Amino acid sequence: MIKMAQLEDIRKMYFIEDLSIREISRRTGMHRDTISKYISMKEPKPPKYKLTKERKHPVLDPYIPIIKQIIEEDKTRHRKQRHTGTKIFEILKKEGFTGGYNTVMDYLRKEYRKQKEAFLPLEFELGTYAEVDWTEAYFYLKGKETKAHIFVMKLRGSGGFYVRAYPFEKQEAFFDGHIKCFEFMNGVPYKIAYDNLKTAVKKILGGSNREEQEQFISLRTHYLYESTFCRPAKGSDKGGVENAGREVVRRFFVPYPEVDSFEELNEYLHKECVKLLEKNPKWEAERAALRPLPKIRFDGARYKEAKVNRYSMVQFETNWYSVPTIYVGEKVTVKATADEVKIQYKGTIIASHPRIYGRNQEQIILDHYLELLLQKSRALDNTKVYKPQTLAPIYEQYRRSLNARSPKGNREFVRILMLHRDYPPALVTEAVEIAMAYNVYSYDGVLNILGQLMVSNIPEINPVSKDKLQNIPEVVVISPDLSKYRVLMPGGGQ
Repeated sequence: MIKMAQLEDIRKMYFIEDLSIREISRRTGMHRDTISKYISMKEPKPPKYKLTKERKHPVLDPYIPIIKQIIEEDKTRHRKQRHTGTKIFEILKKEGFTGGYNTVMDYLRKEYRKQKEAFLPLEFELGTYAEVDWTEAYFYLKGKETKAHIFVMKLRGSGGFYVRAYPFEKQEAFFDGHIKCFEFMNGVPYKIAYDNLKTAVKKILGGSNREEQEQFISLRTHYLYESTFCRPAKGSDKGGVENAGREVVRRFFVPYPEVDSFEELNEYLHKECVKLLEKNPKWEAERAALRPLPKIRFDGARYKEAKVNRYSMVQFETNWYSVPTIYVGEKVTVKATADEVKIQYKGTIIASHPRIYGRNQEQIILDHYLELLLQKSRALDNTKVYKPQTLAPIYEQYRRSLNARSPKGNREFVRILMLHRDYPPALVTEAVEIAMAYNVYSYDGVLNILGQLMVSNIPEINPVSKDKLQNIPEVVVISPDLSKYRVLMPGGGQ
């Protein structure tokens, strides 16, 4: 790279000494084009260094294979759940990297190209404005990669947010997300901004006007807040919650959480949200500025009329749920929330099931069929309502032993299963285990053992200690004069 002194010499030789470009090239050894460039400069400045060869990374070089491995693995992951530069830097530090953050970022810029979007700075009064949106993230549900739909509500005054995870974005989840967020915040913002979600908007009328869904209007009316909607395809209208959604995915879902249920996933998300909000200096002040919650909780369930078929099953969407067999042929009401399905008959709940998230599946409760099995006990071996794997192994062992000893073994077994309705399940299981150990194979035998277990499980009443008795004030009982009543006795009390 030419130095400023050399540039000065070249210009002096040309403008003062009146030398030709050819002669200057001969004296300096520089190419004539280079000399021409420096002579033609209107305002001579120190030449800037231009990198023509890739810079080496002596500190980073041993860790580049790790970076490349992370980048390759990220190509198979969902876009929103790839490692950021900060995450990669943290991983390298754990591996022993002693270089700086900028060293890592300089290298990563070759791999990541990200266009930055500009936003106007906004400011909101506490408690007045919130934004709601859905985002998606993946996690391991019982070891299987599963998509979660994340409901995000962000308060713009403090920037605090709360989230809930669902297997879908249906109306029941949309309403449940509001209910859970409002109750966590212990209040309701005065205005909430939404995207043009189908669960809220029936039709876009133009400009800011919307024809809203009736159910959504009932939610808004219950909590007494105003709604506003973004322009179509303009996510920047609610940029706060968009950013919160990205933060949720990056912070809470990298790496993938591993859980056994959506309930467990939501417990994890709750704890993570609380950790963040504890560091937010404006959070408590914003909560205090919210509109108070109504006294009655909003009913966000979806209702549907149905008829119980001959297999004592009720259909909701593409799935089937069992009810007690006495309701076969009856018309019932299905009440579906985000995570539960309840079936009502004339206002009384006759069955409750965890909601099925797949398609064309069944949810069967054995207890619903026990009366029918009592009448048709021979069918126990082939009916799909009895699944031995859903009970403790001792039950199937005991059933087989009953059948080996009596032609009515299945009937006796069904009666034993009915004991779960009146006794603690753990005690019934213990009674069956004891009966098996002592070769007692009958319903009456199990019932007798169960009765003894119930007596032995009554908690003992501990006698009052002498120390406590000393603290009880002495009570003096005055005996009445009974002689006055002698006159009432035969013979005048003589």
